[in-house]
Amino acid sequence: MDSQLKFGAFIPQGWKLEYLGIDASGAWKQSLEIAQVIESCGYDHLWVYDHVETVPRRAPTHVFEAFTTLAAVSQVTSRVKLGQLVTCAAYRNAGVLAKTAACIDVMSGGRLIFGLGAGWYEREYQAYGIEFPAPGARIELLDETLEAVRMLWSQETTTFAGKHLEFNGAYCDPKPLQQLPEIWVGGGGERKTLRVAAKHASHTNWQVGIEQFRHKSEVLAGHCADLGREFASITRTHGPDCRIFATEAELADWLSSPGGGALRGDVPHEQYVANHFVGTVAQVIPKVQAYVDAGCREFVMWFRDVPSTYSIEKFAADVIPNVTYR
Repeated sequence: MDSQLKFGAFIPQGWKLEYLGIDASGAWKQSLEIAQVIESCGYDHLWVYDHVETVPRRAPTHVFEAFTTLAAVSQVTSRVKLGQLVTCAAYRNAGVLAKTAACIDVMSGGRLIFGLGAGWYEREYQAYGIEFPAPGARIELLDETLEAVRMLWSQETTTFAGKHLEFNGAYCDPKPLQQLPEIWVGGGGERKTLRVAAKHASHTNWQVGIEQFRHKSEVLAGHCADLGREFASITRTHGPDCRIFATEAELADWLSSPGGGALRGDVPHEQYVANHFVGTVAQVIPKVQAYVDAGCREFVMWFRDVPSTYSIEKFAADVIPNVTYR
Protein backbone atom coordinates (compact mmCIF):
# COMPACT_ATOMS: atom_id res chain seq x y z
CA MET A 1 0.00 0.00 0.00
CA ASP A 2 1.36 3.44 -0.93
CA SER A 3 2.26 5.21 2.32
CA GLN A 4 1.02 8.51 0.89
CA LEU A 5 -2.51 7.12 0.57
CA LYS A 6 -4.92 5.78 3.18
CA PHE A 7 -8.11 3.79 2.82
CA GLY A 8 -10.99 3.14 5.20
CA ALA A 9 -14.34 1.38 5.28
CA PHE A 10 -17.64 1.69 7.10
CA ILE A 11 -18.84 -1.14 9.25
CA PRO A 12 -22.56 -1.91 8.90
CA GLN A 13 -24.78 -0.33 11.56
CA GLY A 14 -28.19 -0.76 9.97
CA TRP A 15 -28.50 2.89 8.88
CA LYS A 16 -28.86 1.94 5.22
CA LEU A 17 -31.34 -0.87 5.95
CA GLU A 18 -28.70 -3.57 5.64
CA TYR A 19 -29.96 -5.28 8.81
CA LEU A 20 -33.63 -5.61 7.88
CA GLY A 21 -34.85 -9.02 8.98
CA ILE A 22 -31.80 -9.78 11.13
CA ASP A 23 -32.20 -9.90 14.90
CA ALA A 24 -30.23 -7.38 16.97
CA SER A 25 -27.73 -9.82 18.46
CA GLY A 26 -27.02 -11.37 15.07
CA ALA A 27 -26.61 -7.96 13.47
CA TRP A 28 -24.19 -6.85 16.17
CA LYS A 29 -22.13 -10.02 15.80
CA GLN A 30 -21.79 -9.28 12.08
CA SER A 31 -20.70 -5.69 12.76
CA LEU A 32 -17.92 -6.87 15.05
CA GLU A 33 -16.80 -9.55 12.60
CA ILE A 34 -16.67 -7.06 9.71
CA ALA A 35 -14.70 -4.58 11.83
CA GLN A 36 -12.10 -7.28 12.33
CA VAL A 37 -12.08 -8.14 8.62
CA ILE A 38 -11.47 -4.46 7.78
CA GLU A 39 -8.48 -4.41 10.12
CA SER A 40 -7.10 -7.74 8.91
CA CYS A 41 -7.32 -6.58 5.28
CA GLY A 42 -4.95 -3.71 6.07
CA TYR A 43 -7.32 -0.74 5.92
CA ASP A 44 -6.09 2.32 7.77
CA HIS A 45 -9.37 3.27 9.42
CA LEU A 46 -12.92 2.07 9.98
CA TRP A 47 -15.98 4.26 10.28
CA VAL A 48 -19.51 4.64 11.54
CA TYR A 49 -22.31 7.02 10.62
CA ASP A 50 -23.76 9.27 13.31
CA HIS A 51 -27.43 8.54 12.68
CA VAL A 52 -30.19 6.93 14.70
CA GLU A 53 -32.86 6.31 12.01
CA THR A 54 -32.63 4.69 8.60
CA VAL A 55 -32.31 5.93 5.02
CA PRO A 56 -33.50 6.06 2.28
CA ARG A 57 -36.76 5.39 4.14
CA ARG A 58 -37.65 5.23 7.79
CA ALA A 59 -38.07 1.71 9.09
CA PRO A 60 -38.24 0.12 12.56
CA THR A 61 -34.93 -1.72 12.39
CA HIS A 62 -31.61 -1.68 14.22
CA VAL A 63 -29.35 1.37 13.87
CA PHE A 64 -26.43 1.04 16.26
CA GLU A 65 -25.40 4.36 17.81
CA ALA A 66 -22.07 5.77 16.65
CA PHE A 67 -20.00 6.29 19.77
CA THR A 68 -21.12 3.23 21.71
CA THR A 69 -20.35 1.22 18.58
CA LEU A 70 -16.84 2.67 18.39
CA ALA A 71 -16.25 2.05 22.09
CA ALA A 72 -17.10 -1.61 21.62
CA VAL A 73 -15.15 -1.96 18.37
CA SER A 74 -12.10 -0.43 20.05
CA GLN A 75 -11.92 -3.55 22.21
CA VAL A 76 -11.90 -6.07 19.36
CA THR A 77 -9.38 -4.22 17.13
CA SER A 78 -5.84 -3.10 17.87
CA ARG A 79 -4.42 -1.08 14.97
CA VAL A 80 -7.07 0.46 12.75
CA LYS A 81 -8.17 4.04 13.49
CA LEU A 82 -11.79 4.69 14.47
CA GLY A 83 -13.88 7.53 13.08
CA GLN A 84 -17.36 8.97 12.62
CA LEU A 85 -18.29 10.38 9.22
CA VAL A 86 -19.50 12.66 10.58
CA THR A 87 -20.90 13.50 13.98
CA CYS A 88 -23.76 15.99 13.94
CA ALA A 89 -22.81 19.03 16.01
CA ALA A 90 -26.38 19.54 17.24
CA TYR A 91 -27.07 16.01 18.48
CA ARG A 92 -25.08 16.27 21.71
CA ASN A 93 -23.92 18.88 24.17
CA ALA A 94 -20.47 19.88 22.91
CA GLY A 95 -18.84 19.21 26.27
CA VAL A 96 -20.35 15.74 26.53
CA LEU A 97 -19.29 15.11 22.93
CA ALA A 98 -15.70 16.15 23.69
CA LYS A 99 -15.59 13.84 26.73
CA THR A 100 -17.16 10.91 24.86
CA ALA A 101 -14.70 11.21 22.01
CA ALA A 102 -11.73 11.60 24.37
CA CYS A 103 -12.78 8.46 26.27
CA ILE A 104 -12.82 6.49 23.02
CA ASP A 105 -9.34 7.74 22.21
CA VAL A 106 -8.14 6.45 25.58
CA MET A 107 -10.06 3.15 25.29
CA SER A 108 -8.57 2.52 21.84
CA GLY A 109 -5.00 3.42 22.74
CA GLY A 110 -5.04 6.68 20.78
CA ARG A 111 -6.91 5.69 17.60
CA LEU A 112 -9.76 8.22 17.47
CA ILE A 113 -10.55 10.28 14.38
CA PHE A 114 -13.00 13.07 15.21
CA GLY A 115 -15.44 13.82 12.40
CA LEU A 116 -17.90 16.70 12.68
CA GLY A 117 -20.52 18.27 10.45
CA ALA A 118 -23.42 20.68 10.60
CA GLY A 119 -26.17 18.04 10.17
CA TRP A 120 -28.80 17.69 7.48
CA TYR A 121 -31.27 14.86 8.22
CA GLU A 122 -34.22 17.01 9.31
CA ARG A 123 -36.69 14.15 9.83
CA GLU A 124 -34.28 12.55 12.31
CA TYR A 125 -34.11 15.80 14.28
CA GLN A 126 -37.91 15.93 14.36
CA ALA A 127 -38.27 12.32 15.46
CA TYR A 128 -35.94 12.84 18.42
CA GLY A 129 -37.19 16.30 19.37
CA ILE A 130 -33.91 18.01 18.50
CA GLU A 131 -34.15 21.59 17.29
CA PHE A 132 -33.31 21.92 13.59
CA PRO A 133 -31.83 25.40 13.18
CA ALA A 134 -31.58 27.31 9.93
CA PRO A 135 -28.52 26.47 7.81
CA GLY A 136 -26.56 29.51 8.94
CA ALA A 137 -27.09 28.70 12.60
CA ARG A 138 -26.03 25.08 12.06
CA ILE A 139 -22.76 26.26 10.53
CA GLU A 140 -22.21 28.67 13.43
CA LEU A 141 -22.74 25.82 15.88
CA LEU A 142 -20.29 23.66 13.92
CA ASP A 143 -17.70 26.43 14.06
CA GLU A 144 -18.14 26.98 17.81
CA THR A 145 -18.13 23.26 18.58
CA LEU A 146 -14.83 22.75 16.78
CA GLU A 147 -13.28 25.62 18.71
CA ALA A 148 -14.68 24.51 22.07
CA VAL A 149 -13.75 20.84 21.67
CA ARG A 150 -10.16 21.77 20.88
CA MET A 151 -10.08 23.89 24.06
CA LEU A 152 -11.64 21.14 26.17
CA TRP A 153 -9.03 18.68 24.92
CA SER A 154 -6.05 20.95 25.48
CA GLN A 155 -6.78 23.12 28.55
CA GLU A 156 -7.17 22.14 32.20
CA THR A 157 -10.41 24.09 32.39
CA THR A 158 -12.44 25.70 29.63
CA THR A 159 -14.40 28.92 29.75
CA PHE A 160 -16.11 29.79 26.50
CA ALA A 161 -18.91 32.18 25.61
CA GLY A 162 -20.24 31.88 22.07
CA LYS A 163 -23.51 32.55 20.35
CA HIS A 164 -24.63 28.93 20.80
CA LEU A 165 -22.27 27.39 23.39
CA GLU A 166 -21.17 28.37 26.87
CA PHE A 167 -18.71 26.73 29.28
CA ASN A 168 -17.79 28.01 32.70
CA GLY A 169 -14.58 26.47 34.03
CA ALA A 170 -15.37 23.04 32.55
CA TYR A 171 -13.09 20.06 33.10
CA CYS A 172 -12.76 17.51 30.31
CA ASP A 173 -10.81 14.52 31.56
CA PRO A 174 -9.48 12.18 30.45
CA LYS A 175 -7.79 14.08 27.66
CA PRO A 176 -7.21 12.23 24.39
CA LEU A 177 -4.00 10.21 24.36
CA GLN A 178 -3.18 11.83 21.04
CA GLN A 179 -2.07 15.41 21.50
CA LEU A 180 -4.87 16.33 19.11
CA PRO A 181 -6.86 13.72 17.19
CA GLU A 182 -7.42 14.27 13.51
CA ILE A 183 -10.42 16.55 12.92
CA TRP A 184 -12.41 15.74 9.78
CA VAL A 185 -14.98 18.33 8.72
CA GLY A 186 -17.68 16.85 6.49
CA GLY A 187 -19.72 18.79 3.97
CA GLY A 188 -19.02 20.78 0.86
CA GLY A 189 -20.96 24.02 1.28
CA GLU A 190 -18.66 26.41 -0.52
CA ARG A 191 -19.35 29.73 1.17
CA LYS A 192 -19.51 28.69 4.83
CA THR A 193 -18.73 25.01 5.49
CA LEU A 194 -15.47 25.03 3.54
CA ARG A 195 -14.44 28.21 5.32
CA VAL A 196 -15.02 26.48 8.68
CA ALA A 197 -12.93 23.58 7.38
CA ALA A 198 -10.17 25.97 6.38
CA LYS A 199 -10.13 27.29 9.96
CA HIS A 200 -10.30 24.05 11.92
CA ALA A 201 -9.93 20.86 9.89
CA SER A 202 -6.97 18.54 9.51
CA HIS A 203 -9.07 16.73 6.88
CA THR A 204 -12.09 17.48 4.72
CA ASN A 205 -14.51 14.88 3.39
CA TRP A 206 -16.66 15.24 0.30
CA GLN A 207 -18.81 12.71 -1.52
CA VAL A 208 -18.85 14.20 -5.01
CA GLY A 209 -17.89 13.43 -8.58
CA ILE A 210 -14.36 14.06 -9.78
CA GLU A 211 -15.08 17.45 -11.39
CA GLN A 212 -16.80 18.67 -8.23
CA PHE A 213 -13.87 17.38 -6.19
CA ARG A 214 -11.50 19.51 -8.23
CA HIS A 215 -13.80 22.52 -7.96
CA LYS A 216 -14.24 22.26 -4.20
CA SER A 217 -10.49 21.89 -3.83
CA GLU A 218 -10.09 25.26 -5.56
CA VAL A 219 -12.71 26.84 -3.29
CA LEU A 220 -11.03 25.43 -0.18
CA ALA A 221 -7.68 26.76 -1.40
CA GLY A 222 -9.24 30.22 -1.71
CA HIS A 223 -10.54 30.12 1.87
CA CYS A 224 -7.13 28.99 3.09
CA ALA A 225 -5.49 31.90 1.30
CA ASP A 226 -7.97 34.35 2.89
CA LEU A 227 -7.29 32.94 6.37
CA GLY A 228 -3.54 32.65 5.96
CA ARG A 229 -3.51 28.88 6.22
CA GLU A 230 -1.34 26.52 4.19
CA PHE A 231 -3.68 24.70 1.81
CA ALA A 232 -1.44 21.63 1.80
CA SER A 233 -1.91 21.28 5.57
CA ILE A 234 -5.47 20.02 4.99
CA THR A 235 -5.85 16.45 3.75
CA ARG A 236 -8.68 16.07 1.27
CA THR A 237 -10.67 12.82 1.42
CA HIS A 238 -13.48 11.23 -0.56
CA GLY A 239 -16.33 9.00 0.62
CA PRO A 240 -17.81 7.01 -2.28
CA ASP A 241 -19.94 3.91 -2.47
CA CYS A 242 -17.99 0.85 -3.56
CA ARG A 243 -18.89 -2.56 -4.93
CA ILE A 244 -16.62 -4.84 -6.88
CA PHE A 245 -18.04 -7.16 -9.56
CA ALA A 246 -16.33 -10.06 -11.29
CA THR A 247 -17.71 -9.06 -14.71
CA GLU A 248 -19.43 -6.12 -16.38
CA ALA A 249 -22.46 -8.38 -16.92
CA GLU A 250 -22.80 -8.82 -13.14
CA LEU A 251 -22.65 -5.04 -12.71
CA ALA A 252 -25.40 -4.59 -15.34
CA ASP A 253 -27.56 -7.20 -13.63
CA TRP A 254 -27.16 -5.47 -10.26
CA LEU A 255 -28.01 -2.06 -11.69
CA SER A 256 -31.22 -3.40 -13.20
CA SER A 257 -32.25 -5.27 -10.04
CA PRO A 258 -34.26 -3.85 -7.10
CA GLY A 259 -31.82 -2.10 -4.81
CA GLY A 260 -29.16 -1.69 -7.47
CA GLY A 261 -27.58 1.68 -8.22
CA ALA A 262 -27.96 4.81 -6.12
CA LEU A 263 -29.47 4.09 -2.72
CA ARG A 264 -32.20 6.71 -3.07
CA GLY A 265 -32.86 5.78 -6.69
CA ASP A 266 -32.77 9.40 -7.87
CA VAL A 267 -29.46 9.27 -9.76
CA PRO A 268 -29.18 7.77 -13.27
CA HIS A 269 -27.16 4.55 -13.33
CA GLU A 270 -24.54 5.99 -15.69
CA GLN A 271 -23.91 8.95 -13.39
CA TYR A 272 -23.88 6.76 -10.28
CA VAL A 273 -21.32 4.34 -11.71
CA ALA A 274 -19.15 7.23 -12.93
CA ASN A 275 -19.08 8.92 -9.51
CA HIS A 276 -18.61 5.85 -7.32
CA PHE A 277 -16.15 2.99 -7.09
CA VAL A 278 -18.61 0.52 -8.55
CA GLY A 279 -17.58 -1.94 -11.25
CA THR A 280 -14.93 -4.51 -12.03
CA VAL A 281 -11.43 -4.14 -10.62
CA ALA A 282 -10.24 -2.91 -14.01
CA GLN A 283 -12.98 -0.25 -14.03
CA VAL A 284 -12.48 0.89 -10.45
CA ILE A 285 -8.69 1.35 -10.42
CA PRO A 286 -8.67 4.34 -12.83
CA LYS A 287 -11.54 5.97 -10.92
CA VAL A 288 -9.56 5.85 -7.68
CA GLN A 289 -6.42 7.01 -9.46
CA ALA A 290 -8.25 10.04 -10.89
CA TYR A 291 -9.10 11.25 -7.37
CA VAL A 292 -5.53 10.69 -6.23
CA ASP A 293 -4.28 12.71 -9.19
CA ALA A 294 -6.75 15.47 -8.19
CA GLY A 295 -5.22 15.66 -4.71
CA CYS A 296 -7.27 13.17 -2.71
CA ARG A 297 -5.14 11.33 -0.17
CA GLU A 298 -7.62 9.26 1.85
CA PHE A 299 -10.78 7.34 1.00
CA VAL A 300 -13.66 6.02 3.09
CA MET A 301 -15.84 3.48 1.31
CA TRP A 302 -19.37 2.36 1.98
CA PHE A 303 -19.36 -1.17 0.58
CA ARG A 304 -22.74 -1.82 -0.98
CA ASP A 305 -22.64 -5.60 -0.54
CA VAL A 306 -22.22 -5.68 3.26
CA PRO A 307 -22.70 -7.76 5.33
CA SER A 308 -20.83 -9.74 2.65
CA THR A 309 -17.11 -8.98 2.84
CA TYR A 310 -16.37 -9.81 -0.81
CA SER A 311 -15.88 -6.22 -1.98
CA ILE A 312 -14.01 -5.21 1.20
CA GLU A 313 -11.49 -7.98 0.59
CA LYS A 314 -11.33 -7.62 -3.19
CA PHE A 315 -10.76 -3.84 -3.06
CA ALA A 316 -7.93 -4.30 -0.55
CA ALA A 317 -6.29 -7.12 -2.49
CA ASP A 318 -6.68 -5.96 -6.09
CA VAL A 319 -7.42 -2.21 -6.20
CA ILE A 320 -5.33 -0.57 -3.49
CA PRO A 321 -1.98 -2.08 -4.62
CA ASN A 322 -2.55 -0.70 -8.11
CA VAL A 323 -3.21 2.91 -7.11
CA THR A 324 -0.21 5.18 -6.63
CA TYR A 325 0.67 8.66 -5.43
CA ARG A 326 2.51 10.39 -8.26
